[in-house]
Amino acid sequence: MYTDVVVELIADQLLRRIRENDRQFIAELRQIIDMIVHKWNWTDVQSADDIAQDCFIKVIESLTKKKFEGRSSFKTYVYTIARRTCIDYYKSARAVELADIDKVTVVDAACSQEDQIMAQEQRKTAYRVLMSLPKECRSLWRAVFFGKRNYKQVAEQLGLSEGSVKRKMWHCRQMAKEKVELFEK
Repeated sequence: MYTDVVVELIADQLLRRIRENDRQFIAELRQIIDMIVHKWNWTDVQSADDIAQDCFIKVIESLTKKKFEGRSSFKTYVYTIARRTCIDYYKSARAVELADIDKVTVVDAACSQEDQIMAQEQRKTAYRVLMSLPKECRSLWRAVFFGKRNYKQVAEQLGLSEGSVKRKMWHCRQMAKEKVELFEK
């Protein structure tokens, strides 16, 4: 285990290499992240690329905030961040039923066929609305609603004030309301 001074020097050195645009280091870091993300069998290449980019940003933010403690190798540290990010995306994807939404059925036998059709249409509309929102809104919704984090936790993660997160969520809700009205016409 390293001393705090050594860990701080290592983190500073890693950040310096990123700031100096050390292409070899950045390429190696991206390669490690891409390998981990693609290991999780993402069928949608665009999602995998988005997740890899989020991981890269989280690693840099983590180094900036001096969260790397040196208890493990840097590669293990990056792996942990990437793995947790993949798990978060996997959970949020399941929560919004990113799988084939047409195959989702209501199992409540007490519901009439008409109720089931209406519920299925509502799910389709909700899915279409969510997918039509900007990426920032989808990410915020995943963090708050599906990640079960409060505004303060999301704000800390994003490096924003709690008020900024609330304001962004308000704007996202307004956009969603407008989209619902469009889709229901």
